[in-house]
Amino acid sequence: MSKRVTSFDVAKRAGVSRSVVSAVLNGTQGIGVSEEKRAAVLEAIRELNYQVDAQARGMKTGRSRCLAAFGNVSNPLFLQVLEGMQEACADNGYHVLLYASGAESGTKGLLDLYLQRRIDGIVALDRPLQTDEQWVESMNRHQLPYVSVEGYPNHDGIASVLMDYNESIRRALGFLRERTGLAPHYLEMYHEHIQLGWGDRERKQAYSQWCEINGLTPRVHAAADGPWETRSGFWRQWIEALGGAPAAVLSNWSRGAVYVSRAAQLLGMQVGTDIHVMAADNTERINSHLFPAITSIEVPYREMGLLAARRLLEYIEGQRDYEDKSTISVSAQLVVRQSVGS
Repeated sequence: MSKRVTSFDVAKRAGVSRSVVSAVLNGTQGIGVSEEKRAAVLEAIRELNYQVDAQARGMKTGRSRCLAAFGNVSNPLFLQVLEGMQEACADNGYHVLLYASGAESGTKGLLDLYLQRRIDGIVALDRPLQTDEQWVESMNRHQLPYVSVEGYPNHDGIASVLMDYNESIRRALGFLRERTGLAPHYLEMYHEHIQLGWGDRERKQAYSQWCEINGLTPRVHAAADGPWETRSGFWRQWIEALGGAPAAVLSNWSRGAVYVSRAAQLLGMQVGTDIHVMAADNTERINSHLFPAITSIEVPYREMGLLAARRLLEYIEGQRDYEDKSTISVSAQLVVRQSVGS
């Protein structure tokens, strides 16, 4: 076996001290390193193919350079958050540890990883209705850096990345009205026995407020989600009950927009002409693949994961005070497709 290259070998090749090599590798403050010496160290690292001993560096710096991604790993939203988080970590020399929300040890396992210096912080896709005050207290007591995506709205104990759902619905309704000249119906999809989250409550409230401002009577239709195979008849009756063409429908979920579009076509209606259909999200990333493709206001989960990881790194690197738990607000993206005609 070949001998393992050490920082001593790098220092010798570069003609500098080991403290200079350490300063270059770790960005150590207070040790001035000229550009000439820095270049010599980097060249020696390249020539010797030197690899940093992560465990040794962690013992010295107190950091693992690893962030935990906490959430339901089978959730497509979590995977989108993970994409953005991975980009931020790659740009800053960090790694990502996946930690499933269904793990037996739960949040205690996450805290143990932090106390063992195996992770430096956590980005989580939290359930909108989940508020665990005991977990919040434990995190803050141990100064554990934690940023929530979609969870803990208006909570002063946790930093959250949240989309402005109110603004997204106002923009969607304005687009529908301008494009079609119609007063939009609002379809509120829900799962039976599960309370809607704060985002959906914000959407519905925004619809009612928009109608009031524009002198319109709100027309809200609630419908339980369920397999198309058993609910197709319901959706055809639902469209017939709208009162005929033309009509405009904004659904809080993309799945609702899909059901309306399918049922309309079965009734011989042309989507984008006889009925205009728009979704307030694109969670499953299917809207562009349908026929006709569905216009939507899209929640930027990838961007939210990126911003969450960047905020986390600010805490870890000391660029932001730990007590600053300000909310990061993002805007939705309006994507115009075929389901809303001119």
